[in-house]
Amino acid sequence: MSSILFSLPELLNSYKKWVSKNPQMASDYETSAKWISYFITGRINNSHVVSELVYCLSNLLVLFNDGIIRKSLQITVKSKVDEIKLWLAIVEYSEVFCELSVQKIWGNRGRWIVIVAIQAFKCIARLMLVYKHKEATIENPPLPPLERGKLVNKNGNKFVDLGQTEFKSVSFTLKRSGRVIRKVESSPPLGSRTWKPLEINGDVTENKETSQGSLAKRQLVAETIYITKPLVHLLSMGVFGTKAWKPWMISLAMDLASLQLYKSTQKNKHALDSLTKKQKLQLSKRTMLLLLYLIRSPVYENYSENKINAFLAALSNNIPLVRIICNPLMQYLPFWQSNYFYMWSS
Repeated sequence: MSSILFSLPELLNSYKKWVSKNPQMASDYETSAKWISYFITGRINNSHVVSELVYCLSNLLVLFNDGIIRKSLQITVKSKVDEIKLWLAIVEYSEVFCELSVQKIWGNRGRWIVIVAIQAFKCIARLMLVYKHKEATIENPPLPPLERGKLVNKNGNKFVDLGQTEFKSVSFTLKRSGRVIRKVESSPPLGSRTWKPLEINGDVTENKETSQGSLAKRQLVAETIYITKPLVHLLSMGVFGTKAWKPWMISLAMDLASLQLYKSTQKNKHALDSLTKKQKLQLSKRTMLLLLYLIRSPVYENYSENKINAFLAALSNNIPLVRIICNPLMQYLPFWQSNYFYMWSS
């Protein structure tokens, strides 16, 4: 037993070296683990909990491997912001598994207690990122997975992030204001200077005064509305009921209000409070997520369920081999709808 314990650090170090040298192969294993979670659903006892556990572990594995790769590339500096985002990512990847597990042990009441606790933690953490650490827009997921294909060189033996390393070599960041300053020794000749902000991979550095400085008032209000929406929705469900229309309408109104406030800041493209590319990408995702309101309660039970089932049935009856996919999908759609399409999960 002691020999096994002594070998665990060596195994961990070997694994870290393997992930650092084989990021693409690690991605293949991570994808396989996610597909296993789909495959075992409905095929064993407590399959929903087991499949969610496998899916949760696969996401946490991606997060762990990305951390190994980032550390090997030295492309990130660990800070309080990184720690908050890391914990947010861990909670978001494991929240459904925690809810299902608690429901098995303590019933539906215990599940709702866990839901409220998780959403309260996420709300507080996100507000800290916005108000204390001046994050412009909260990303979903908080720590996006690395695009590992872009980190591999042509030989495939060693991968580096040239954009980040070159950027760090010619600049530094002021601690108080967060402004990026070019080093004197890396300045171009006087005749060829453009006096523009530094660029990473050809893109302007995301307007640091917007993303790391003080947020525009409208953007701050818009992001606050978006962050507090889950708790407001849960509170309204406690008052009006879990299947009532008012919580659904309140949540939709808050989402639309947040998006409209962001949109109003784009009227003057040259203003300091105009949106960065990263913000625009996140807002596009949030706009697309509005489609989920069609499969959320009570719309799903009253309108969408019959239409979706009829569509899937038509596909399975008229297209060969599609039945293999459509029939299990119709069987497990009610469970997935009740456990994944929350208005507080997006």
